[in-house]
Amino acid sequence: MRGVGGRRMGLISSKMMTPTQLQQCCAEDLAVQTIGYTLQTADGRRAGRIEDILYDDEDGVIRYLVVDTSTAEFIVNQPRVLLPATLCCPDHGRRTVRSRAGAEQVQAAPRYDPAVALTRAYEESVFTNFGEHPYWPT
Repeated sequence: MRGVGGRRMGLISSKMMTPTQLQQCCAEDLAVQTIGYTLQTADGRRAGRIEDILYDDEDGVIRYLVVDTSTAEFIVNQPRVLLPATLCCPDHGRRTVRSRAGAEQVQAAPRYDPAVALTRAYEESVFTNFGEHPYWPT
C-alpha cells in the first residue's frame, strides 16, 4: 500500500477506514458487520470474538481478522491474535465466523498488539502458524 509520497502504509483497521474504504470493504463477504461475531474453530470450539478487521486498501481485500480471545472456551495465552481472512467464512444467520484453523493453531498464534506496526516477519509468523503461505510474492 502506498501512501503520501509513495511511502508504504500498513493495513488499515476498520476503525480508521474512510467511508469509501468501508464501502469497498463491505462488498466482501467478510465485512465490517462481522465485528462482534463469535469465531469458531475447525474443530467446533469457540476461540473468541471478532474485534476488528485489517483491510489492505491497495489490493482491496481484508487480510486479517483480529480475534479477542477472552471468551475462548480453551486457554489462549494471548489476549488478541490475527487470523488470516482466507481461513474464514461468515455465517451471518448465527453471527459466527467459521475458521479452517484448529484450536491448537489459535493457541499457538503470535500475540497481536494493535499499537505496534505489523512487520513482514510478524505476518510471516502468523501465516506459518496457520500452515498458510503469505499473500505477497516470495
